[in-house]
This record gives sequence, structure tokens and C-alpha cells, in this order.
Amino acid sequence: MLDELHARHLVGVADVREVWLIRHADAYVGLESLNEGVLDPPLSSVGLDQAARLARRLSDIPLGAVWSSPLLRARQTAEAIAGGHGLEVREDERLREVRTDWDEGRSGSLKEPGVYPFLEPAAEVFERMSSVVAGVVADLGPEAPRRAAVVTHNAAIALYVSGLLALDWGQLRIMPQYTSVTVVAVRGGRAVVHSLGDVTHLAAGPIS
Repeated sequence: MLDELHARHLVGVADVREVWLIRHADAYVGLESLNEGVLDPPLSSVGLDQAARLARRLSDIPLGAVWSSPLLRARQTAEAIAGGHGLEVREDERLREVRTDWDEGRSGSLKEPGVYPFLEPAAEVFERMSSVVAGVVADLGPEAPRRAAVVTHNAAIALYVSGLLALDWGQLRIMPQYTSVTVVAVRGGRAVVHSLGDVTHLAAGPIS
């Protein structure tokens, strides 16, 4: 019975690939406005520290690939990870953040709780994120390590995970924090969430 339960959730079974979905580190400390169209700032001093902590955490984790959104905050976070593994960062436009009013140069405001707040439909976000995860998994191939770090954005992660868990917008009451790690196991087209939004590395001591 336990073996069957584990198999359903891709625990301890053969040929599983892992995709570690990571939100980029902070890039917003010191910015006066987010309401000026698509912004592409570098990591802040806070973000650089967060990325270093994340890289230290992942330094002993075997990785087969590191992927990133094209935006600078994601790319710099991914480079911090990749540097310790001798890997090149690979970019994919599908890992971009969900489109907002701000991206269109329009004044945005927080909508009422339960109201979907994005211009890009949730189903389309889930579809593009599912397609890039499938591509990342296929690229890992049969040899170890069968794990990829994928640096992307807050809402893209939340909507993808909500889709995997069959939850509508607002039912997953979590906002992935900077450099949080969400682990998704994939096998034969099935994807199962193994952990969600972990940031224990940010509680560690200072980076030396």
C-alpha cells in the first residue's frame, strides 16, 4: 500500500526528474515606482546577498542544468547558482513574469481579494509554464544529475503550481518569496509538487 501511495506521488520511483522552480532575488529595494512599463533592474544589495545564500545552499546539490527568464534579476540569480556548478545559464522567454497593468504602462492597483489581477489569463500562464518545464525535463536526458534549477518569477510560479494542484486563483494562499525553492517532480508527463516556497537558506548566518 505504501509503495503504491509513493508511486502515485513520484516518491522513490525510477526515472523521475526534478525541476526546482526558484523566484529571483530582490531587485526592487530603492526603486521609487513599478508603474513605468516593463522594468529590468539588476539585483539590489539585498538581492545579491539572497542570491549568494541560495547559491551556497545549492552548492552541494547535483544539477544538470540552470535555466532563467531573460530578465536581469532572474539571470543574475541564475548565474549565482550556475557558477558553483560549472554550468551555463540557459534562457527561455516562456519563464517571464505574468503580464500586468504596469507592463502596459498603465496605472495599476491591487484588486479586491479573489479577483484575478493579471492581464494574461491563468490558463495561458499554466500552458506556457508547463511547456517550458516539459522542455527542461526532456533536455536533462537519461543520465544523472536529473535535476534542473529554473529561475523565474512570483506569479508565474504561483499560477503554475496552482494549476498542478487543481486550485483556482486565490485558493493557493502563498506568495513565493525571493529565492524561494519549489520542487516539482516529473515523470512520463506527470508533474507532482514535492515542496513549496522554501526559504530556509535565508535564515542561515551571514555570507563570508
